[in-house]
Amino acid sequence: MRLLHRILSKKSKTSKQSQTSKQSQASKQIQTSKQSQASQIESEALDREELLLEIATRRKRQRFLRDPFRRKPSFLIGPTNSADQGSLWSRSLNRSGFSAASLRISVDPDAEWFTADISIPRNEWLEFGNRQNFAEEVASSFDIVLVESLRPIFRLRNMNDGSHRILEDFDLLAKIGKRVGVIFHGSDIRDVDAHAARNPYSPFGGDREEVESLRVRSNENRALLPELRRRKLPIFVTTKDLLVEVPDAHWLPVAIDFPRFHEIAVSSPIYSGNSGNSGNSGTQGKLRVLYLPSRSWLKSAGIIDPILRKLSEEGLISYVSYVENGANIPHDQIPALLAESDLVIDQFLGVIGVFPIEALAAGRLVMSYMPNEESSTPIINVTPVTLESEIRRVAAERPVPAGGAEYARRWHDGRESVSAIRRAF
Repeated sequence: MRLLHRILSKKSKTSKQSQTSKQSQASKQIQTSKQSQASQIESEALDREELLLEIATRRKRQRFLRDPFRRKPSFLIGPTNSADQGSLWSRSLNRSGFSAASLRISVDPDAEWFTADISIPRNEWLEFGNRQNFAEEVASSFDIVLVESLRPIFRLRNMNDGSHRILEDFDLLAKIGKRVGVIFHGSDIRDVDAHAARNPYSPFGGDREEVESLRVRSNENRALLPELRRRKLPIFVTTKDLLVEVPDAHWLPVAIDFPRFHEIAVSSPIYSGNSGNSGNSGTQGKLRVLYLPSRSWLKSAGIIDPILRKLSEEGLISYVSYVENGANIPHDQIPALLAESDLVIDQFLGVIGVFPIEALAAGRLVMSYMPNEESSTPIINVTPVTLESEIRRVAAERPVPAGGAEYARRWHDGRESVSAIRRAF
């Protein structure tokens, strides 16, 4: 029995050793396979980058042979085209003798209000081959890429190492000799907590779910600022309040289609009482007020709308509320709404965005809150406390707008935007 036990025990040990050896061998094979796979992926990535570099180099050579004295680079701006700014900046650059195009990677291009020069449906962008083809197009067609909101454009390596997903795009663009700048539009970089601390009327003071979503996104982007500086990438912000948070950034003024909106001042002057399809028919003697919040909570609709409804019920103003569907008004309808309005109410955020600048260009009065350091903007500066009394004053006095159209032309017809880009590069 003892002999049998020794034999069985020896067989069991031999079996376990054999099993352990097989497991170890299998583990080594898997590890070797993963290393081989990773090596192959890295090799393919390097081959792609070499191809893109060759395409970019060929482009530079062809441009030099075509015109040895040409010095103006070509620009790609994207991939968000927020508020059509990428397209408007591109047109301004084109008018100044540069070559430029805007890019929008969109979930549903057919539902877009604005048209980018290059539009890529996101489901197509997700296919690797399409991203590779677009990278080749960029390599062969552009010299400088202005990246909006740190959103990725290529992601050819699609790395998941915990780093920000835009960094691999920056690495790729650097390898193929492209210069890069970064554009922030507002909520993509604004510190909501700092804003709430310095602005008594900030919409970011509560615990709304939307505020937390903005906080997470802006914190992620702000954490990358030291890396952008290390790489010496020009940083642009579109509103001056953001210079408080990113003091080394360049102010890149938003651009508008100035001729289109200024034509309204000529064809439908303020207080003219022209009626159309906006619901203001028959109210020619009343002050026509337009309030068009893209996001009600952000634009303080809970404060502004009740005041306007009250004054409308008194018969002092003509007001049609767009609080429920303001975000759904297509941009091509804005000129008609402005033509049938005298006064535009904006917000208490402390910034002047695209819509109020369009209103100024159209010769309309604009009410908004601006901190003291921005008081030179030709608007009627109001707070939640003074809004109602200021509207009553305008309804009684009917003041003529002063300096609004000139301000919009001077800073926001696109020329100053081009100057800001030229200075940065």
